[in-house]
Amino acid sequence: INMLTSTASKLNGEFQRHMKLVMSSHGTYKQAPMKKVERSISKCENDYANEAFPKSAKLLDLVRCSVTFNTVEQMCSGFTHFMEHMQYKPNQSIIQLARIKNGFIDADKRSSGGYRDIKVNVIFKSQNPDHPNVRMVCEVQFLLINYLEE
Repeated sequence: INMLTSTASKLNGEFQRHMKLVMSSHGTYKQAPMKKVERSISKCENDYANEAFPKSAKLLDLVRCSVTFNTVEQMCSGFTHFMEHMQYKPNQSIIQLARIKNGFIDADKRSSGGYRDIKVNVIFKSQNPDHPNVRMVCEVQFLLINYLEE
């Protein structure tokens, strides 16, 4: 987990700047704080207790941000823009799709309390010459404003 946190520290600022540039014109961009070591350990011990080694491989949100939208239409437009951004020159891209978790479809209403979002995990590759081969799975949450106000 310490190695993951160290990698996250190297990439976080660069990832946040990139995401703000790409998504700010489509919704309200918000940088999330990096997940702390204590919380990461807790997730491994509790949420991923029954997962195979290495449990830390399940931590996909140490570096994260969110984009909030007022309407479903705006969210769909922002999501489409983000998917197109990643597909543009995919072999040269600094950001590639890893996974999509659609909480509007997948969520169990009883356990989620009605909360819904779309989590997009991406592989972000640093362009910083000080650490050119550093990359990490990061998370972008697509949120509707009415789910935040409940």
